[in-house]
Amino acid sequence: MRESISKIGLAKGAMVVIGAFTVASLAMPATANAAPAAGCSAFMNSPVTGGYKATLACNGIGLSFVDGLGTTLTDASKEARALAQIALGGGDTCSAFMHATTPGGYKVTLTCVDTGLVSGVGTTLTDASRAARASL
Repeated sequence: MRESISKIGLAKGAMVVIGAFTVASLAMPATANAAPAAGCSAFMNSPVTGGYKATLACNGIGLSFVDGLGTTLTDASKEARALAQIALGGGDTCSAFMHATTPGGYKVTLTCVDTGLVSGVGTTLTDASRAARASL
């Protein structure tokens, strides 16, 4: 029982760290002629087959939520952050749509506002996420 309580505490602590990290690194400075700055903050995370999903709540980038998948919670949050940064930089707005196991690894499919569905495969969930993002 103590072990599960400890894990819950760690998961909550990881969520706080993700939120502080994403808010600080995704906030864009306002300028006199710019529209209100878009930004993202941590929304939730959850375990999935082969790893984790980290979800960012975003505004001003075309999707309300951006999901990232990774083998570790850190990798999942990095993938979500990378997808949000692409959108904030004027690129396509994408989010992890689904993932599946394949012989020898995983397949991750992103859904994108302009591009549609983009997939990548890898031996780990992180590798598959990175491969899908590299296709943008």
